[in-house]
Amino acid sequence: MNKSFAIILMSFLLLLSCASKQEMETADTDQAAVEHVEEAKAQLAATPNTDLYSNGQTKLIKTANYRFEVANVMKSAEEIELAIRKYPAYISASDRRLENPILENKMTIRVRNEFFQDLLKEIDQQAKFINYRDIKTEDVAKQFVDLESRLKTKREIEARYIEIVRKKAGTIEELLNAEEQIGELQEEIEATISRINYLKVEVSYSTIKLEFYQTISQEVAVAHETPKSKQFGEALQSGWNGVVMVALALTYLWPWLVLAGLSVVAYRYLRKKKVMTTSV
Repeated sequence: MNKSFAIILMSFLLLLSCASKQEMETADTDQAAVEHVEEAKAQLAATPNTDLYSNGQTKLIKTANYRFEVANVMKSAEEIELAIRKYPAYISASDRRLENPILENKMTIRVRNEFFQDLLKEIDQQAKFINYRDIKTEDVAKQFVDLESRLKTKREIEARYIEIVRKKAGTIEELLNAEEQIGELQEEIEATISRINYLKVEVSYSTIKLEFYQTISQEVAVAHETPKSKQFGEALQSGWNGVVMVALALTYLWPWLVLAGLSVVAYRYLRKKKVMTTSV
């Protein structure tokens, strides 16, 4: 009896020990899971999404329209070009013109999508006064899905027509029709692929359309204002030039002037002689 009791007691203690050990393992597993979740949250907080215009999952085409006044157009253009060189970006169009009193520079910049905000921040430093700064995004994820679905369908249909032609199954008219359909499908497939590639480029690069200008009316007035002393000197020079031109012209005409003078003297002499003859 005592031996049986001892066996039962030992079994009970063994079960109790196993249960306690299992509970400890479960608690350790739960604690590890909690720590893992907390660590994941910490990592997420440490590396937030820096792109304010995307959640990192959509396919966006970004466009910024930006107009602002600067202190000096030439200097700001140089600074912006230096900023562009820091990133995978390039100028796709540029135009500078003076329409008094505004000197304006227009630029169209293409920059890799992930550096869109960084480049904008550097451009912001040139703004003296902002007229507008519009940023628009277009989600083309649905277009990608639609185009890829159409592409898959067209390729499946093309494969069926190719199989018909390969096996020469059907009449001559049906085979000719199949070949015609294959040609049309190939053109549509190429157009769809081109559209997909275009969208990929548009999503990869963002567009920044810049217009920055400088009001230069005062600078132009100062630059073109002529001092009175200089005006007096220019007047004297112009007058002397006129005298020289007249003298030069007379020099070219002196034979004709002498001939004209002699003609007048001869005319008067002959007229006087005629009058004297008539009187006698």
